[in-house]
Amino acid sequence: MTPTKVVVLGGGAAGVTAAYELSATPELRRAHEVTLYTLGWRLGGKGASGRNAGHAQRIEEHGLHIWFGFYDNAFRVMRRCYEELGRPTDAPLATWSDAFKPDSECVQYENYRGRWVPHHFTLPTNPHKPGDAVQMTGEERLWELLCSSFEFICGSWLGLERPAPASARERLAHARVHHMLRRLHRRARRRARHSRHSRLALGLAAWLAGHARNLVWRHLVRDRVDDDELRLFFMWLDLAAAMVKGIYSDRLLEKGFGTINGEEFRAWLTRHGAFQLTVEGSPMVRAIYDAAFCYEDGDITRPNVAAGKAAQDLIRSLFCYKGALMYKMQAGMGDTVFAPFYEVLHRRDDDVARRRVEFAFFHRVTRLHVGADGKTIEKIDLVRQAKVGAGEYEPLVDVGGLPCWSSAPDWRQLERGDGLEREGVNFETDRGFAGEEEITLRRGQDFDAVVLAIPVGELPEICVELREASPRFARMLDSAHTVMTQAFQLWLNRDARELGFPYPVGSLASCYVEPLDTYCDMNQLLDRETWTPADDVRQIAYFCGVLPHDGLTTQAQADERARASAVAYLDRDVHAIWPASHANGGFRWDLLVDGSNGSGQQRFHSQYWRANFSGSERYALTLAGTVKDRLWPNESGFENLFLAGDWTRNGIDGGSVEAAVTSGMLAARAIGGSPRVVHGTKGVLESDRGEPRG
Repeated sequence: MTPTKVVVLGGGAAGVTAAYELSATPELRRAHEVTLYTLGWRLGGKGASGRNAGHAQRIEEHGLHIWFGFYDNAFRVMRRCYEELGRPTDAPLATWSDAFKPDSECVQYENYRGRWVPHHFTLPTNPHKPGDAVQMTGEERLWELLCSSFEFICGSWLGLERPAPASARERLAHARVHHMLRRLHRRARRRARHSRHSRLALGLAAWLAGHARNLVWRHLVRDRVDDDELRLFFMWLDLAAAMVKGIYSDRLLEKGFGTINGEEFRAWLTRHGAFQLTVEGSPMVRAIYDAAFCYEDGDITRPNVAAGKAAQDLIRSLFCYKGALMYKMQAGMGDTVFAPFYEVLHRRDDDVARRRVEFAFFHRVTRLHVGADGKTIEKIDLVRQAKVGAGEYEPLVDVGGLPCWSSAPDWRQLERGDGLEREGVNFETDRGFAGEEEITLRRGQDFDAVVLAIPVGELPEICVELREASPRFARMLDSAHTVMTQAFQLWLNRDARELGFPYPVGSLASCYVEPLDTYCDMNQLLDRETWTPADDVRQIAYFCGVLPHDGLTTQAQADERARASAVAYLDRDVHAIWPASHANGGFRWDLLVDGSNGSGQQRFHSQYWRANFSGSERYALTLAGTVKDRLWPNESGFENLFLAGDWTRNGIDGGSVEAAVTSGMLAARAIGGSPRVVHGTKGVLESDRGEPRG
């Protein structure tokens, strides 16, 4: 049998996953010859990272990457990859559990009447492993989640330091609230154990939650709203009450969460009775927007996310995680995720294990051409950015025994590499530099099937003919929205506690000053970089957020805005997180480790910052009213074209590594029939409709 030639266009999580699944078994390897074309010298796309040899092999990321405990498909694939990789037990990151460590500490900032109020949470762990499937019906799962939610609220109520009731009326109100919350928890627990469909039971739960919320407001909170702990408890209860009422009133169990994707999430909460205190000021609500960069054009005054997807993601994040809420990678994402993928896919030492996957680095796709029949992809135009001098490009470098990607190409392996290096060519952002060569792939000769795994921000230019041939494809492109993001990383000579951060080491802090709203202590990476005692690096800190689009037309402009934004943030805002970082009204620049020993703000130039400006690096948004126009991976409208990326329909339908991996799995299944099971694409708490067949 002649193998099907599959070209995968794009080296991010979706494309790599598709290649991995298309070559997962000996039968699939005999059936497919897979070639992956990718921009530049490394895999990863928006998740790529690199090691900077000029700065102690420090890790430089596109932003902050945290894996959530509900990432079932991503962890499932990663566990299989590490098992197949089979590193020696004494090797760095020998197993997936060495590479990903659980973390449950988070701090959410609330801006209340002009002051920043930190709220620290430690979410409980559970005995499950991320990637393990939980077999439940939608009804059973919903009641299990409601049980967990009301258990959390009851625990918060019991732990609340509230003033003793001052009157018989207040004592009665306290007793009624206590009774209602306990009744809610018992009812949800009973339903979780003995589930049978009952709309009446859900309606009663919604009524009880709403009534308890109103009692708490009238008798406990309204006159004490400045009490931070009491106000936070009320916002949790209010959010839960509004969501349960919305699920009941909009019949989401019967109709699916997708029926409310045309509505913006905060408007949906308001429609179901949520107080504006919660909708506008709650860190729990704001965290949804900050975590997924849900601001149109990077404008913080324009938050926007589809209600159904936001509700699903909130439920998944808080109540569907396995093991822990979050998992931190113990090296860069490139080192932890994409180097193991590359090693497994590229392995050549065993003919039985050989996966027949070839990698074509330094290739930029410029155009897909539709055949005369209007139903197939006939040609693919690419630009070969550089030629490898001899053999194939070897991309990985050894850092302390761990295979890693470099932050720059190995110029020595490229023809005219020294000249390209002198010219300062950036293969990931530059276009039209000397040495580029146009090439064309042809159906039947170079490929039979195509996996389009390029970020949607690049597709309008690449897919001109597809737009003309398919109105549905055009509608998908027109409704796709992306946002620029920015990030910076610091290496400091004081740790977080010395700088006055009072929470556990490694805590993730979010919902702070826009647009750089998220901070995370990444000290787990200190042992993976090669700093010496003389460097005195005691903390690695990552910050990220959206990048406002207004006025930006070039990468250089975006880079400068990101740099200026980071400097202003440190000078003006970071003191609320690190109280000891400021002196004489400004940031203590001497805290930054700088090998060139600069002075003042010059020391920031030794740190790392970036603007994710180009279409291939922007974050895919899930705006209200747009989900209906997304296409499933097997719905391209062209017989030999399959889609992969977090911009497709995939059950998550939003920017995340879980969405990208799930989409890559679905694309592989559409071509080769495997994997047979892809979690999270069906059911009332996943997609609003099942993945289409055929």
